[in-house]
Amino acid sequence: MSFHRFLYMAGWSAVILLAIAGFAAFNAGTPPLTPATTLGEVVWGEAAGAVSAQGWLAMAGTKAAAPEVAEPPTTIPVVTEPATTSLELNTGWLDSVALRGLIEDHFASSDVNTAVRLAWCLSRFDVDLVNPDSGLLGLFQIAPSDWLSATGAMGLSSEADPFDPALNVAVAAHIVYQGSGWGYWTCG
Repeated sequence: MSFHRFLYMAGWSAVILLAIAGFAAFNAGTPPLTPATTLGEVVWGEAAGAVSAQGWLAMAGTKAAAPEVAEPPTTIPVVTEPATTSLELNTGWLDSVALRGLIEDHFASSDVNTAVRLAWCLSRFDVDLVNPDSGLLGLFQIAPSDWLSATGAMGLSSEADPFDPALNVAVAAHIVYQGSGWGYWTCG
């Protein structure tokens, strides 16, 4: 009976290690966060996954190649009118897959994971969030004055809705690539 218990434990250990290595491989293309853009403490699973993946690669006798980092786009797509989208749930929160799709439309592929983590940290994907202390708005918690200047620079109406998920993501991308960069936000 103890041999079967050993096999059971060994099997689950292998599954857990493979899952950790899988998370590390998924995050391999994510650029490291600089201190100015840190979104909080390093998540245990990410650090453990990276170590585990290196161990698996070492046992396999291969070396990990450095991921290619794409240049950020020099321009971002201009949103000419508010998008009508059914991505919103009745609660006002976006599904993470739906938000990721919006972010992929406006951010460089190397910045998508950073933008998703930032939106989660700032608003927990709540499109209707208003910070009662600072007045920051929407998914990316953009200040009303910055919202007006960014939408004006993008050629949008001053009536553009900061709670429209597609517009909020587009303005956040404008801030990153044409304005203050990731340093506009602090989270964590």
